Amino acid sequence: MDKRKLIIIVSGIGIVVFSFFSMQWLGGMKKTPPRKPAKEVVRYVKAEKVEYKNVVTEIEAMGRVTSSSEVDLIAQVRGEIMQGDVSFNEGTSFNKGDLLVKIDDEIELNNMKSRKSSFLNSVAGMLPDLRVSFPDNYDEWNSFMESINVNNKLPELPEMATTQERVYMASRNILTSYYTIKSAEANFESYHISAPYNGTITEVNLEQGAVANPGSRLGKIINTASLELEVPIVIEDAKWLKIGQEVKAFNKNKSSSWSGKIARKSQNVNVTTQSINVYVSLKSTSKNPLYKGEYLAAIFGGIKLANVMEIPRKAVFNRNEVFIVNDSLLAKRAINIEKINKEKIYFSGLENGVDIVSEPLISASENTKVDILKAD
Repeated sequence: MDKRKLIIIVSGIGIVVFSFFSMQWLGGMKKTPPRKPAKEVVRYVKAEKVEYKNVVTEIEAMGRVTSSSEVDLIAQVRGEIMQGDVSFNEGTSFNKGDLLVKIDDEIELNNMKSRKSSFLNSVAGMLPDLRVSFPDNYDEWNSFMESINVNNKLPELPEMATTQERVYMASRNILTSYYTIKSAEANFESYHISAPYNGTITEVNLEQGAVANPGSRLGKIINTASLELEVPIVIEDAKWLKIGQEVKAFNKNKSSSWSGKIARKSQNVNVTTQSINVYVSLKSTSKNPLYKGEYLAAIFGGIKLANVMEIPRKAVFNRNEVFIVNDSLLAKRAINIEKINKEKIYFSGLENGVDIVSEPLISASENTKVDILKAD
């Protein structure tokens, strides 16, 4: 390497070193500006003084309208289904006593008339001997014979006061024939199914013209005059409800309302929902009808709570914890929850006068500096 190149390299290195130390020296001459103290952040919260009092609250829940009486119509005899007093179709309304289903009874009716005719002949045939053996009872048995009509039910047997008279009638087969016919009369009623109440046909399995057999399911009817609202209530709230308690029910848009009372409470818990069914009796009217299957809101009022305070549900976290303000710092406290409503919680367990935070706090922790907002 020649002398000229060496001088250039050494000079460059010298310039770099000189510049570095010059910058260090100038930087040391600059004064460090004073640091400003960190400003303490204060969070503002809504809070209320704990003050307990007696309150009256309510429970609101949704329920479904059901019938208090729902009956399956089952055939007990065989025969063709015929027209009754009303059309046997779904949705048909009926009144108590209306003939809902008639099963062809012509053959059975004629058989029963035949048996009654034979019985009438038997009674008439034993009367001459009865006049001799039991003259005091002749008039009564003669009147009985005259009142027998094959088109009507048999009249009541005359009273047989003595054992001799009963043996006499049994020996002539009068008693056996009589009770056989009475049994047939009772069975004959199975050919006619009448309405036990005012209601509606909700299901039809066999229509007019079909042949029913004993045990055949004909259809289903419900009592529309006496309906119930089946309301599932969570276990915690069920304890506040009593039989006979008054209830208000409303439809979805609250354009119609009904008054009722708790008729009964289920003693079984629904495993899936952990609720108990409460049944509210309601009355359907022409002006304000109810329909099986519709949903209504039920309000159970008059629930009295002693020495409690209410706060919004959102102010409670971890199931039963709240924030209080203690010397301008947040602190956690556990509360005793007495009752939970849709938006409110009624609690006890804190000392009177404590400032309890009445709003949900996001990203809040204990010992956070806070200031309580004024009411205005």
